[in-house]
Amino acid sequence: MDPVAVIKTLWHHKFIVLPVLLVTALAAIYVYSFAPRSYEAKATYAIVNPKIPTAAELEKNPELNSLNSDNPYLRSADSSLIAQVVGTRLNDDTTGDALLRDGLSTDFTVQRPPASFLIEISAASESKDKAVATVKALGSRLEADLLAIQSINGANERFLYTSLMVAAPDNATEQFSSRLRSLIVVLVAGIVLTFGAVSIARGLESSRSRARSAAPAGERRKKSRRPQDHKDEDPNGRPTLPGLEELTVRDVLKPAPADQFFAANGPLSESLRSHSNGKSPIKETSA
Repeated sequence: MDPVAVIKTLWHHKFIVLPVLLVTALAAIYVYSFAPRSYEAKATYAIVNPKIPTAAELEKNPELNSLNSDNPYLRSADSSLIAQVVGTRLNDDTTGDALLRDGLSTDFTVQRPPASFLIEISAASESKDKAVATVKALGSRLEADLLAIQSINGANERFLYTSLMVAAPDNATEQFSSRLRSLIVVLVAGIVLTFGAVSIARGLESSRSRARSAAPAGERRKKSRRPQDHKDEDPNGRPTLPGLEELTVRDVLKPAPADQFFAANGPLSESLRSHSNGKSPIKETSA
């Protein structure tokens, strides 16, 4: 596609293109300035291993032997299993339902870096306070789930994993990407609408051109020879005849009934007569 040809086409239909571009620009300014904003809050938690009594501590304090140490996650060969389970429970649909009942945002994510004891929680909302409150609620749910999955066999708290907040959700930051996505959508829609309107206008022009080209040749000659069906009159009220440049040989040799001048004076061979008044010759032409 030739860029110069595109520009020429757009300029040819400027009375259609310019209003569409103006509306698109106003919509883009409104979306970027006044459209709803999106704020995101984040928090990071670390899962801390329990402090299991050593042999020396058990010998020194025999009462530790009587504590219930039946924590199923202590028997796992993968020490990060507890973090995987907690992350899975937070991503469950019941978590979203609980947040919805509390009037919090349901747009949240729970991620866990591979082979680590870290859990990253983030939540987005149109309000800063709502985003921060959602992350705090998810943090409280994380701690409750962490305790529930380990104490199913009544294990003593000394043998339980605990959570430690690494990064607190003190503030929510605006996500400019949301406004940028809305702006891109508006601009793309404006461009599509512009080219669509130009395409329709070009189609209408082509249709009119084909209609004019398809008109009968005889009708075009008739229109060019006799543009008016009635005789024009001069200022004195006398009918005037068309100029000689509008006549053809057929009009002269075989005049139409409407051509009263030629019908009254005969064919072209009888049209030239002359006489003199004694001073200067005067030629009368009935053509």
